[in-house]
Amino acid sequence: MITGIAFVVILISIVGVVWATFLGGQVNETFSEVAQGLSADSAPAAAHQAPAMDFDEVALEERAAGGASQTQVEVPPSQRIVIKQANLTIQVQDVDSAESLLRSRAEQLGGFVVSVRTVNHEHNNTKTSFITFRVRAEHFDEALSGIEGLAHRVISRSVTGDDVTEEFVDISARLRSLETTRDRLLDLLARADEVEDALQVNRALTDLQSQIEQIQGRINYLRDRAALSTINVELRPIPARPPIIDEDSWQPLIVASDALSALISLVQWLINVGIILLVWIPVWLPILLLGRWWLGRK
Repeated sequence: MITGIAFVVILISIVGVVWATFLGGQVNETFSEVAQGLSADSAPAAAHQAPAMDFDEVALEERAAGGASQTQVEVPPSQRIVIKQANLTIQVQDVDSAESLLRSRAEQLGGFVVSVRTVNHEHNNTKTSFITFRVRAEHFDEALSGIEGLAHRVISRSVTGDDVTEEFVDISARLRSLETTRDRLLDLLARADEVEDALQVNRALTDLQSQIEQIQGRINYLRDRAALSTINVELRPIPARPPIIDEDSWQPLIVASDALSALISLVQWLINVGIILLVWIPVWLPILLLGRWWLGRK
C-alpha cells in the first residue's frame, strides 16, 4: 500500500512543480515535508494575484488563475481595488451641530462612526471635535462634498488611495493553490492505511489550514477596507473677532481707581506727618526757639 501512496505522492509532486512553475509561485514547504515522509518529494504551487472595491472579483480571480505576472497585473481601472482615505480640518459655525450632521450623513451613505473625541478650550469657552467615520467607497466623493458644504472654511484637505489590486490577486491565487493542496492531502489521508502515514498527512493538513486561514483573513481585510473608505475630520470653531479696544491694554476705570487710591494715600500721609509733629512739639519747639534766639543775638 505504501508503494501505491508513494506513486500518488510523486504524481502530485510533478503536477505541483509544473503548476508552481507556470504560476511563478513558491513551493509549499509543508506539503514537501509530508511527501518526503511518505518517501517522495513534493512541491505544490503557491501562486498569486487579486482585486479591489467596485471590482469584478470573479474576473480578477480568473486573471490570477490564468497566471498573471506577480509584478504586473493588467486589470481595467474599474476593477482595481483601491483603499481610500481622507483627512480634513474645517471651521464650522457650531461644532456640536456639525458633529451631529456628520453622524447622520455617515449613516445615510451606508457607513458608520468609528470614533469621536472632543477637546474643550476653557480660555475661550469653545471646543474642537475629532470624528472618524467610514462610508461605502462609491459614496466617498459625495461624503467629502457634504463635509466641505458644512465648512465655513476648509483649513486643510488630503485624500490618499492605496492600490492593493496586485496583492489581492496574488493572495487569492495563493489561497486557491493551498486549497488544492489541501484537497490532495485529504485524498491522500483517505488512502493511507498506516498510522504513521496518516499522522504525517494530518500534521501537514493542520499547518496548511493555518496558512489558508491567515490568507483568508488578509483577503477579508482588504475587501473590507476597500469597500468602506475612511474619513477623518477635525471640526474647529470660528475664531471670535478681536474687540475694537483691547481691554487688557486700556482700562480707564482701573486707572481712575488707582489715582483715587494714590490721592487717599497722600492725604493719609500728610495727616500722619501732622500728628507726628504735634506729638513731638516738646522736643522740636524749644530747639526752634533756641535757634531763633541765637540767630537774634548775632
